[in-house]
Amino acid sequence: MFRVLAATVALCWSLKTSREGETCAPLKNHGSYSAVEIGIGTPRQSFDLVADTGSSNVIVTHCACQQTNCFGYSTPCFTGANRSSTFHIPLGEDGEPESLALEFGSGVIFGVLGTDVVSLGSTAAVMNRSLVLMYDHELDASITDFEGIFGLGLPYDDVGFEKSSWLTTAAIDRFSMCFTGFEEDGVLRLNYGEAKESKMKSVGKYHWGLNFNGISIGQETQEVLFCDGQTASSRCGIIPDSGTTLMLGPSQQILELFSSLCDMWPRCQKAYAEFNRTQKDEFTLGGALGDWLKHALSKWGLPTISSPFAPDPKTQVKLDKRRHFEGLLKSCQSWGASDTAALDKELPTIYWHLAGAEGEKQILEMPPSSYVVAMGYAEQVACLPFFGEYEYVTAQNGPIWILGSAVFYDYVVQYDLSSSSISFSDSPCGHCAGAPSAVSGVPLLKLARKRRGNGQRLRRQEGKVRMPHWDTQRPL
Repeated sequence: MFRVLAATVALCWSLKTSREGETCAPLKNHGSYSAVEIGIGTPRQSFDLVADTGSSNVIVTHCACQQTNCFGYSTPCFTGANRSSTFHIPLGEDGEPESLALEFGSGVIFGVLGTDVVSLGSTAAVMNRSLVLMYDHELDASITDFEGIFGLGLPYDDVGFEKSSWLTTAAIDRFSMCFTGFEEDGVLRLNYGEAKESKMKSVGKYHWGLNFNGISIGQETQEVLFCDGQTASSRCGIIPDSGTTLMLGPSQQILELFSSLCDMWPRCQKAYAEFNRTQKDEFTLGGALGDWLKHALSKWGLPTISSPFAPDPKTQVKLDKRRHFEGLLKSCQSWGASDTAALDKELPTIYWHLAGAEGEKQILEMPPSSYVVAMGYAEQVACLPFFGEYEYVTAQNGPIWILGSAVFYDYVVQYDLSSSSISFSDSPCGHCAGAPSAVSGVPLLKLARKRRGNGQRLRRQEGKVRMPHWDTQRPL
């Protein structure tokens, strides 16, 4: 108890000085996710934790994991009792540590609740009975070098946690996230200046959530495909989540989106029209890639969702258009999508229509080279839509979409805890002080277009994607 009290007193000066200015930390790009360096304990032990706005927990791999061989000897792990003077594990009424199991898209993490100092740069907070120490897991076998999760989710009271959020414990008012490039580090800023963009008040109780008013294709003034919000049955919600790799939506609406993208893509229009006339495909629909593509896709680790669609004529038309859309993308190398400029010239731009709880609105532009990725090498390259299916339906907000990592490459996503609001800015992502910043004055969306115009290579996604795993029985 004395050690924890001493740490709390020593922390006061750290918190006072850190609030005087912005704290900036690089986000290390790991392809499927970005990680931030976090210090735990006294003296500080450093870990690269997944920066996750979809979770509010701070989780670190404990060295007990080595005893169960859960991640092998090469993974950094936290040593508490014999290395950190501020470490403490509270005991329950039965004299045992409080244990818990947390479910994620990649599996289950088993941990105990502990107390210690958690710091990001010069900003620190004592996580009292809320630091999760992972001692075992049932995560996917393809996940390696997992050091833990740094939760930046919307703070809420949860059973078993006195204060489950580092943000509230450290008295963070605002933070923002952006990814500078597909192979470059991004930036996480704490207590940045007030957002200039219109803030949208979060509609979520458990997540940073907004009202989703659908997607339009080609132009932002086009009629939205779904979720227009005109009736109770057409309401939808959306969660901008840095910890999810893909953009996820209900299978029925994903079908509507892909079939409509085929309608707005001349190459796909022509291929489908020829198929409709002859009932014979003029191209391979990616079939020439065969077993290689099947094996490559299996690395993404996407869950299989059984089709809920009835085989009526209208649905069959949409399924055929979706098949042509996905097939043409898989065969992208054969029709010349060798770089982002070629891809953006071929396919239409999509627009996300978002709104806050008090009616504030914002439209996000997303070009093809943001929603299409490539995998493979040399003669075997396939392009894939960066979307997946995820069924999460709420009584109040309807079907929920997840706006994953792609949006953080085109926008600075700003979260304001004081007003429980979210905003998106195309202002420069920049770099933290001391890092090279040749493009710090160029807005993200303009920078992306500049790179695409110069023939930047297509974004790659070879490894396993991160999927959310939330209690879908809860409201947004």
